[in-house]
Order: sequence, then C-alpha cells, then structure tokens
Amino acid sequence: MFLKSCLKTAFIMLLNIFCFLAFVSAEGPGSALEYFHAGQAAESAGDFYKAVEMYKSALNYNSKFFNAVNGLAHAYYGLDEFDESLKYVLQAEKLDSKNTDLMNLKGRIYLNKGDFKKAKEIFAEVLSYEENNIDAEFGLAELDIASGRIKTAATRYENVLLVSPESRKALLALVMIKDDAGDLADAEIYLWQALKFYSNNAFVHYIAAKHFYRKGDTEEALYHLETALFLQTDFPDASILLCEIYMQEHKYDEVRKEIEKVLNKHRNEYILWYMLGRAYEDLGDSANAISSYARVLNIRPDEDLSRIALENEIISKMPMDSDLRVRYAEYHIDLGLKYEARNMLEKALKEYRRALVINPYSYDARLLYADIFKRKDYIERYLLILSALVKDGYGNTDIQDEIEIRKSMIDSTISEKWDTDQFSADKEENHISVFFSSSGMSHIEGEYILSEYMEFLLNGYENIVVDTNNVSDDFAFCFRTARENNSDYFIIFECRENPRAVSISADIYIASTGNLMQSLNFVRTGNQMIPEAGKTVSDSIHSLLPVYGRIIDRKFDEVLVNLGLNEGTAVGDEFLVIKKGAISRSKNNFDLDFDKSAVIGTYTVQASDELISDGSVKIKGFFDMINPGDIIYKKGNQEDAAAADGTDDAQMFYSGNLFDSIRNIP
Repeated sequence: MFLKSCLKTAFIMLLNIFCFLAFVSAEGPGSALEYFHAGQAAESAGDFYKAVEMYKSALNYNSKFFNAVNGLAHAYYGLDEFDESLKYVLQAEKLDSKNTDLMNLKGRIYLNKGDFKKAKEIFAEVLSYEENNIDAEFGLAELDIASGRIKTAATRYENVLLVSPESRKALLALVMIKDDAGDLADAEIYLWQALKFYSNNAFVHYIAAKHFYRKGDTEEALYHLETALFLQTDFPDASILLCEIYMQEHKYDEVRKEIEKVLNKHRNEYILWYMLGRAYEDLGDSANAISSYARVLNIRPDEDLSRIALENEIISKMPMDSDLRVRYAEYHIDLGLKYEARNMLEKALKEYRRALVINPYSYDARLLYADIFKRKDYIERYLLILSALVKDGYGNTDIQDEIEIRKSMIDSTISEKWDTDQFSADKEENHISVFFSSSGMSHIEGEYILSEYMEFLLNGYENIVVDTNNVSDDFAFCFRTARENNSDYFIIFECRENPRAVSISADIYIASTGNLMQSLNFVRTGNQMIPEAGKTVSDSIHSLLPVYGRIIDRKFDEVLVNLGLNEGTAVGDEFLVIKKGAISRSKNNFDLDFDKSAVIGTYTVQASDELISDGSVKIKGFFDMINPGDIIYKKGNQEDAAAADGTDDAQMFYSGNLFDSIRNIP
C-alpha cells in the first residue's frame, strides 16, 4: 500500500513537472540553457539589449552558469558599458579563471578604459597559453592602433592572415587601415578577398561601400549599400552612409525619408535626429530642423555640435521675440555663472556673449555681461552697458543708482582728458577669411556648423574681422577668395572627432602670397569638448596676430593712441612710432615689415584704459614728423603670446576613428 502511495505521489510530481515545462516551453525559453541560446542569438544579431535580458534570465535559473555570465559580460561590452562588463568578467573568473575568451574580453575592456599596460599584459598571457590565439593578436593590434602604431597593427593583421587566410576581421581591418592611410589600391586587394569569402555578409558590403565612396566611385558605393540593406534591412550605419551620399547629391528629401524610416526602430539614436535636422535645414524648414536638433539634446544633452547647429539656426532664422531664443540662451547664462563661480571670467564672458547673440534682449545676460567688465575694472564699459539697459526701458532704481554711484567714484578718465569716446575709436583690424575642410568629421556636414561657430568666436576679438566663412578642400579656392576679399590672412580649419575626443587644427596663411605662417592643433576630451577646442584655438590665433595702433590725437609731446588694456598695454611700455602708410604684413611671420627710415620716434605709455592709452612721444632725429594717423607698434608682442600658448600636449588614445571602426567589426 505504501509503495502504491509513493508511486502515485511520484507520478503526480512528474506529471506536474512535465506540465510546467510544457507551459514554459509554450511561453518561451524555459531553462538556463534555452535562455542562454536565446541570448547568443540576440548577441549575434547585434541586439545587445535582448541579449542582456536573456542572459540574466538564464542566471535566474543558475547563478553559476559560466556561459551566461560570460555572455552577459560580452553583451555589456557591446553596449560600451565597460565597467558593467568588467563586473561580470570578474564574476565569471571565479568560475573559470583561465578561459582565454574571457581573458581576451578583459584585455579589451582595459584597452577601452585606457589602461594599455594591463591590456597588454592580459593579451600576452593568453598568447603564452595559446601561441596562435587570434583574438589575442587582434587585441594587441587594436592596442597598437590606440597607441598610434598603425604599421605594427597592420603587420599583426597580415600575420593572422597567414594562419587564417579567410579571417573576416583581419581582412576588413586591413581595408580600414589602408583606406585611412590613403592607400586605396592596397585596401582594394583585401576588400576583394573579403567580398569573395563573405559575399552574403551585410557588413562586408557596408565596408565596401565606405571604401568606394572614399574613392569617389559613388555608383559602386550605392550598389554595395543597396546589397547591404537587402541582406540586413535594419542596418542604421548603412542607412546613414546612404544619406551622406544623398546629401552630397543634394537629395535632401531622400535623406528625410530614409531617416524617418530608420527612426521607426531606433528612436533613441541621436545621430539619426542630427541628420534629420541637417536635412530639414538644407530643405529650408527651420522649425523642423530646430525640433530635430532639440530631440538630440533630449537624448544626449552633451551633444555639442547639435546644440551649436540649433543655436545657429535660431540666431539666423527665428524672430527676435521667439521663446526659443529665451530658452536656449539660458543654457549659456547658467554655464557662465558656473565659470564665474570658479573665477574663470574670460570663459564666463564668452558664454554671456553667446547668450546675447542668441537672445539680444536678455536682461539677465546683459547684466551679467556688464558685471564681468566691472570685475575686470573696465568701469566705462560697465557703465555703457548699464546706460543702454536704461535706454531700452530696463532702468529700475537699482541700475540708475548704480550708474550714479559708479560715475561719482571715477576720477578723471583718458576719454574726458581728450574729450573723446574710447568705444567709438577705430581699431586696427586683422581681416581673416575662414575655411573649413570637409574631411575628418563623423557628423555629416558638421564642418558647415563649425565654420559659423569659428566665425562667431573670432569676431569676439576687438582686432579681428572675419571677411567670409566657407567649406572647401581646395587650397587654390581659399587662396583666391582671401585675396579677392582683401584679407590679411586666411585660415583652413580641420576637425576630427569620435565620441571621446575632438581635435581642431588650424593652418594660418598670409593672404598676399599663400605662405603657411603657423599650424595649430588642440585636442579636448570630456564635456564641452568642441566649444573648448574652438575657444582654445581662437584664443591662440588671436595671440599670434600683430598688435598695433595709431595716434588718434596729439597735444605737444602727449598723444592719444587706440591701444589699451585690452591689447595688453601697461604703464611704461614703449612702442615704435612709424610713418603712416609705411608698414606691410611680413611674408614670413606675424610681424609688420617697415624700413628703418620709417621709424620717426617712440611712444611711452603713461596711462591706459580698456581701448585707449595716452603718453609721451620722443622724436627720432632733428625734425618732428609725428602726426595723428602714424602707427604705434612693438615688434614681437604676438610671438611671445604664441610661445606661451603653444600646441596642446593632450593626446588622443585613438588614431582618428580607426580604433572605433576596427573594434566594432562584428
């Protein structure tokens, strides 16, 4: 009886288990192994979000399931969540510490975190266990690329092909390396091998499209893009490249249609919204362009280029009473306040100026802008801005009282002494034509956005006037345009970027001969990297340019000059006085050229205000030929400033976008 009872109980339990398994099977994966396989399938398809879900479900069944922990580490790596990936690598190591796949992943994580030493040690350890471990060789090759040793990396990939001639990653990596170096013919040799072995692989056709687009063969590029999108209909990178080609062909409505189609599945891909913004802007639809750029900032508030694009569009297209002007000026007001709190007054001043360009009617920005000049002890400028606020109807009691108090505190000024207005005095200007190279940016048409931004930054200096901004890779066009504009100099900028860093370089030429005068390059990482790089390079350009002025007025041995504290003049400084019309731009450096015979005296500063100074002159020779309009100049001022600024020592830990491109080969 007891036996029968036991058998009956066991039968019921087995039946219940069977029913449960049947139910789970009907609903989806029902075991750690099944969830693991589902995770693998999702990871292979590039759906790392689903892979994370499936691997975690597998671990709910068996928390010590090595393959699921390892899979989770790989999935988070695919999402660029390197710290989270490392957490699961360390967890998996407790289950299998000598697993070479896991070790290679750990090495890659340290490589991406910038710890090259640890990464190299791990890859070397793997190769000590398995001499021909291809993944470890790939890791070392990527380490070489990250360190700038591109030729060494290429040799490693070539060595992999000796062991595994059909290695897709090695073939495609060599295509990318050769393309990046401009060796298109060599790149094509490896590309045709990849197409021969992997003719049904969408990513291979995508790389082929990139190669032929770089080569200028748009027809062949479009063929491979169409093939890639046929093989893998949901392929955002291929769609983005397709849109880049459409933009080059001015097919902006085609761009809009393609991006809107891709956005159906990828609503949070900020780069798609950026491209949609560019398409709408090129179509003349400012409202939708601004809306698209705003969507980028909702997804990624630190997306500098989209913010600049949005602001440029508001500045140029929106009515002066638009609420958008108020909203987006606030960002720069808040940033300026943060800089002020750190006593970074020049940076704060630039932010308030940007706010005022976006929203010229901003009471807060005007008041904060004025206050910076008060803190710099430029009281006349401070009072000028406050008086303008009163004139525009903002004259509350506090402002009017402040004006009266400050005026009563000012001693006799240079302006009063000479009965002049320093803010209406003409300044000696350096006229510059600005050009941007169309290569190097991952943001399509980003160079157009930055050319406007660099014009804004450079026009912020009293002695710089930007004659034009344009996008061109044609030196002859830049040279000719600068001469036709009667510019003194022209600058060709280039920007290179990836998600971690940006570099802006500037080649400065003299417009008369096209001689290269100076090359600058600045790298920035972290928050505000594009604005910071732009501000740094514009400051350096300003420091290189010659500083000179003119005599505005003369009373006996005293003269009034249009150089002041803003140009770095200080009491006791001595300048040459050069005959009017006797100077020219040096063809070899940023000095002014003149004959020694043109020097007719010296000027010594006795008092200096923001934009003007006065002092005494001493004649050279027997005759006094010093008159208003003569040039005041100190040779070498700008060279000292340039030497102090120099080229930034910060190093990118990648070579262009090559590291990211090769790392992401599936």
